Amino acid sequence: MAHPALTLFVPHPHNNHKARLLWPRSIVILIGLFIMGRSIVDITIGLLPGVLGYASQIDVAKVIELTNNQRLNAGLEIVRSSPELSQAALAKATDMFANNYWAHVSPQGTEPWTFVSNAGYKYQHAGENLARDFSNPKDIVSAWMASSTHKKNLLDSRYQDIGVAVMDGYINGVETTIVVQMFGTPQTSVSRIASSTVDALPVLASEKIIPSSGLSPLDLSRSWSLAFVILILFALSLDWIFVLRYNLIRLSGKTWAHLTYFAGMAIILLIIRQGIIL
Repeated sequence: MAHPALTLFVPHPHNNHKARLLWPRSIVILIGLFIMGRSIVDITIGLLPGVLGYASQIDVAKVIELTNNQRLNAGLEIVRSSPELSQAALAKATDMFANNYWAHVSPQGTEPWTFVSNAGYKYQHAGENLARDFSNPKDIVSAWMASSTHKKNLLDSRYQDIGVAVMDGYINGVETTIVVQMFGTPQTSVSRIASSTVDALPVLASEKIIPSSGLSPLDLSRSWSLAFVILILFALSLDWIFVLRYNLIRLSGKTWAHLTYFAGMAIILLIIRQGIIL
């Protein structure tokens, strides 16, 4: 008699030459477990936001530090953290979640500079970089630097101030983390007194950054999804090998297995894809 674990993955006479994991009722159970796992993550976020949180993995100060590192490497002056621009960045992130969009300009036609002006920042020049679905600051800044338009913003010699906001939520029903980076040059040319506020102090490359704590539900969801897809692909691979090796004939045929396999590979690529910038 075949071992139960063997019949779960390998075609055998005891499972009608089809891995039990690929039976319709098994797929239904797996889908149920997948939904349950994702629900547990969502419920945990709601009840214990300090335990799981997208923003806990992306340190605003680290984003500014890495930005200034790039500017210093390019021979430019660093940008200073501005409370007004930080407020504007937070307002922009809030507006994107509230109005369910991912763009520089809202569906109502609100431009980024509206948030900058509403925050009380009077600017000569201003710029905005956006990012979503990244799990750490280094990858975000690297992605911006790899894009000519975002790099131009990040290394614009005119900018003196910066504001960054990180927020998690849902856009089109998909959980995501949004990072908003605002740059600005004030209308006044009068130098700020660095000691007047902590936010006015520059974030230097040598500044110690306290590591973020907590688990990222974005990474957790990806890992959970990836585990299920890999499990199915493993069973499909074994099924495919045994069908070809022993020339098994089944009513389901080989086409279904082939299509499911390639669909699974496509899903993996979507799950592990890098975040996107705008």
